[in-house]
Amino acid sequence: MDFLNAFNNLQNRLFALKVVQIPKRKQFTLKDVSAHCTEADCWMVVKDVVYDLTEFMREHPGGSDIMLEYAGTDATMAFSDKPHSLDAWTILEKYIVGELVPEERMFDTNISS
Repeated sequence: MDFLNAFNNLQNRLFALKVVQIPKRKQFTLKDVSAHCTEADCWMVVKDVVYDLTEFMREHPGGSDIMLEYAGTDATMAFSDKPHSLDAWTILEKYIVGELVPEERMFDTNISS
């Protein structure tokens, strides 16, 4: 009986976890992102995730000019080609505004999960 009670308890906990779901990210097209291409409004895509990096431009160690080059575009290759630390990836997380629509993604097709 103890096994059955433990199993039911685990099953109830798993069910409860499924009830509370993480909301899906807003989806954007590359055309949507391309409208945000100025120093005052700078969005970029890195690995299919859309970031609003407007506030970060002044803090970027390489300066805002390099970021402005990729504003409104998919900057995955530029970001990957430069030596960025794990901290850089962590910093990016707070600037997420959404993700690319599935038909325009080039990487993981299940990035919202």
